[in-house]
Amino acid sequence: MSKQIKVVVGSSNPCKIDAVKCSFQRAFAGSEIVISSCNANSGVSDQPMGDDETKLGALNRAKDAKRKNCDCDFAVGLEGGCYRECRHKELWVMAWMAIIGPASIDISSDDVIEKEKETNDKIGYGKTAMFMLPKEISELVELGMELGDADDKVFRRLNSKHGGGTVGILTDGLIDRSLYYQHALLLALIPWMHPSLYMSS
Repeated sequence: MSKQIKVVVGSSNPCKIDAVKCSFQRAFAGSEIVISSCNANSGVSDQPMGDDETKLGALNRAKDAKRKNCDCDFAVGLEGGCYRECRHKELWVMAWMAIIGPASIDISSDDVIEKEKETNDKIGYGKTAMFMLPKEISELVELGMELGDADDKVFRRLNSKHGGGTVGILTDGLIDRSLYYQHALLLALIPWMHPSLYMSS
């Protein structure tokens, strides 16, 4: 009988939920992955800027999701953000993943694993690749518009962030939003894939 792993995603966005499901199924092949989701607070601005704010938003979402689903094994927060490249006045897109999980798990990295002070849980982080936004979208974001809304305005679409996202539009569908997140999620899961290397202390 396969082991059941309960995962809660701190988002109702179908792309994010699909990315988490696919990543956990790959990382824990042979286990039954049970996915649930909830709206979780990021505690940061609607359009985070820079690594620190975006990473914090992902962590806050994971923590809030775990608070709302205490019986889960893992809680996952995903947060998209932008990065200003000041020298050339460019705006780049990236996203951070934060996963809160048990101190050990029976299975069988670029990412640092951290220990929660309040519990025996661990935190794994992963970050996506980055890509540069076109000038027209960058200008709207700099004026305070959320990236998904800027996409909709420039490309004349509706709710693109629940579809392929910015990356899907700009790569002509070669990399959709779910696939874009999956590599970073797998990186964040490395500590649980190799617990003897990451959880000895």
